[in-house]
Amino acid sequence: MGDSSILQVSMDQAAMARDFLLSNKLEEARECVIPYKDTSMYAAMAFCNIGFMQAIMTFDRDHIAQSISEIDVALQVIDNNRRKDGMISYLMSYVKNRDISLFTESERHAELLYAETLLVRSVLTFAEDAESLVSFVKGALKIKTCHSLYKELYSCVSQHESQESPGSQPTFSREIVGGIMMGYGAFLLGLSLLPPKILRLLEFVGLQGDKALGLKLIKDAEKMDLLRSFVAAYGLLNFETIILQFIKPEEYDVDIVTDILDRYLERYPGSVTFTFFKGRKSVISGDLYGAITLFEECEAIPLDWIQVYHLCYWEKMWCYAMSLQWDKAAEFAYKLFEESKWSKTLFGYQYVAFQFMADPSTADIQEIAEKVPKHQLRIGGKHLHIEKFAIRKARSYLANGKFLCLPGLELMYIWRFIPQINRVNKEKLLTIIEGCLEEIESAAPYHTPYPLDDWFLCHLLTGVLVADLGDAPRALAALKTALQSEDSVQVDHFYIPYAHFELGILYSKQGEFAQARAHLRYAKEFSGKVKSYSLENRLLFRIHSALSSLPH
Repeated sequence: MGDSSILQVSMDQAAMARDFLLSNKLEEARECVIPYKDTSMYAAMAFCNIGFMQAIMTFDRDHIAQSISEIDVALQVIDNNRRKDGMISYLMSYVKNRDISLFTESERHAELLYAETLLVRSVLTFAEDAESLVSFVKGALKIKTCHSLYKELYSCVSQHESQESPGSQPTFSREIVGGIMMGYGAFLLGLSLLPPKILRLLEFVGLQGDKALGLKLIKDAEKMDLLRSFVAAYGLLNFETIILQFIKPEEYDVDIVTDILDRYLERYPGSVTFTFFKGRKSVISGDLYGAITLFEECEAIPLDWIQVYHLCYWEKMWCYAMSLQWDKAAEFAYKLFEESKWSKTLFGYQYVAFQFMADPSTADIQEIAEKVPKHQLRIGGKHLHIEKFAIRKARSYLANGKFLCLPGLELMYIWRFIPQINRVNKEKLLTIIEGCLEEIESAAPYHTPYPLDDWFLCHLLTGVLVADLGDAPRALAALKTALQSEDSVQVDHFYIPYAHFELGILYSKQGEFAQARAHLRYAKEFSGKVKSYSLENRLLFRIHSALSSLPH
């Protein structure tokens, strides 16, 4: 059998695994490539990617170790098929990019597969020893190597395509071109979303982002209907329905989401992957009960990986919170706390917050709050910011007479779910906030030693809610009122930069760009005024996105 036939058989094996995977047949996907994973490049890649998905979902150390072992075997299988250059050619590659047009088709696929599998390996390196800075550095170095390889491949393909005359036979196959476009586009897009402080460090070692080009490359690769196109589709759905909703929801493209979901659900009816994203689309549109129905459809599908169900619990928890059904939101937070290994610290505090909103006298709130600090994770040698926030809030609840100010609404604000709350429920929340303000202003003594912190939070949340209701003057007034007590905030200093951020967004929408820029920069530089504050990194992502959108 010639090289081209062997390559096609290898790709057919991966395509079969893909079809099983997207049809909810996870074990069949793994089993169909097991006989070939030690000899076939694409079978090796498919097998290790399935193990990678399981490792990331479970975050179990045994699964991570097993996945790393499988990836290392796959890298060796793929490397065996890569072009073996002599010493002179190897040294010249540090001066000049290799010309992969001189490679055989099999060797080109090997280069692409090596880059793809190395990226997966680098991600797991971070998780291999989550408390080790060494693992963090090793993962970063692998990503740098992977980026350099994609950049080299993209430069070569682009150069040859620019030199080809119309109607001539293309140098590279569509599968090679599409795979390179997708991988390099993902790097460009991902890097472009990082705050300047982080991006400057990465640019120093040659990593640069380009949001527009990155998105274009991924979209073009998705439209090519190739073996890898479903990965591009999955990436675009993640970007549109999850990432954009957090950093810049106004750029959400419902048309591309609808197009992808229609095509893939026609091809893979009942696919848990695309049904889940259809649920996310319903959440964004505000159809919360329709979303819950879709997530329940996902839960009804028999799967060996219960972590898929946990994703649905997470989404349903927020749907019920946005519907102000605090008891149901608490129910799913508790299910996650009991069943999931992702972040028991966060899930535990979410239960505390939502159950407090439902019924502050519930007996087990204190019990769960006491457990929250005991499950804290470390990634790259550092604690997660959201978990530090959860622990601080749980301790505040215990230290201040089992009291928290609007904890469920505060969580919805932090996770940017307020826009999906309907008008009636926004009005109900404003009434609840007014009651809290009356209590703060009249209670003596107040529940906590820091009443102005809660007073600030109430006005911040009022500003965000009424801005969403379209009342910009009232929103500006509420945020300015909050900031009048900026110097009096004693514990929750993060409210201050978040309020400046919201003011910046409001001014931007009104065309007052100088004011917008001033407040956004104040928020960006706030960490210089206090050593650090809760949830700083997630705000910096949003500030970076907002500042980059302002006219120069």
